[in-house]
Amino acid sequence: MEFRLQRFLLSALLTLGIAGSQVCFGQSADEKPSNLKDVDTEYFDIGLFYGSMNVEDFTSASVIGINATFNAGENYFLQMNYLQSDVDLSSFEESQGQIFSGSDRTLQHYDVVLGYNLFQGEHFIYEGKALLSSLYVVGGIGDTEFGGESNFTYVAGVGYQVAFTRDIIGRIDYRDYIFKTNAIGDDEFTHNTQFSVGLSYLF
Repeated sequence: MEFRLQRFLLSALLTLGIAGSQVCFGQSADEKPSNLKDVDTEYFDIGLFYGSMNVEDFTSASVIGINATFNAGENYFLQMNYLQSDVDLSSFEESQGQIFSGSDRTLQHYDVVLGYNLFQGEHFIYEGKALLSSLYVVGGIGDTEFGGESNFTYVAGVGYQVAFTRDIIGRIDYRDYIFKTNAIGDDEFTHNTQFSVGLSYLF
């Protein structure tokens, strides 16, 4: 399973390299992007996000993370994410006793997701001022470390982004991290949902 994840990550990096080389050779140095659609198809962005994660069988906890996105075209993008959350005691632990402690209570997750822009348009904050925006879906794979386990994870989600300026993008995301765990005794798939907001800087 680890080999499959490594192979996927390698393929993702190769895709980034090929797409990046096409961009570099396809645009002269003097050309300037005229709107966000041009920017999105030609540049990386790096951002931070903050929100809340509901860890199944445990509690909701704050989550903070970082991501890097490569916009491979008008509709597709590739994104790498890392997040971390400190999980409090579950109701089961409060009644039956703490299952694990220390660093095992820190949930760490990283993934690579492929995104698709479903709808692209303009968001009007007031008359005469329009911000370019898009609704997108994502799916991918990653790894989650929690409770002394390292679990292969499936990722699915939906998000909405708005370009506040030429360089600053705001995002709202809802994601579901699906992995198999026996942290509380039963070996089962869990759905761990996250809602977050973030800001990214476009290069």
